[in-house]
Amino acid sequence: MPAGRPSKYRDEYAEEVVTFCAEGYSLTGFAGHVGVCRNTITEWCDAHPEFLVAANTAKARSAAWWEARARQVALEGGPGGQATMVIFGLKNHARDDYSDRQQIEHTGKDGGPIATTIEDKRAAAKALLDEAFGEEAG
Repeated sequence: MPAGRPSKYRDEYAEEVVTFCAEGYSLTGFAGHVGVCRNTITEWCDAHPEFLVAANTAKARSAAWWEARARQVALEGGPGGQATMVIFGLKNHARDDYSDRQQIEHTGKDGGPIATTIEDKRAAAKALLDEAFGEEAG
């Protein structure tokens, strides 16, 4: 007999999460809707493969809802901060497609590591003088 509190998971949640999020809600919103914390949704995804598929579909449906709002605002305009609200909705519900984050990778010559050098201007000047006069110019 397993120890701990029984799971609140119900098989119907796999269908319900898709329907709920199709209205633009997040998985966190769904968690609140069914009375659990957000971590519980993650646990359900780990324990129930059908719920994981449903949660991924739900995220896509939520992103589609936000994209539809963005198109509506783009075509018709909108009062007050509606455009800003849609931008944040898309950035948060469809990060892969609407993130502002950029990844920049720096490499050195021929893809190698970056070489850092410290230039000693006095030593460089002395070397130039030595070269120019053929002796120590010190």
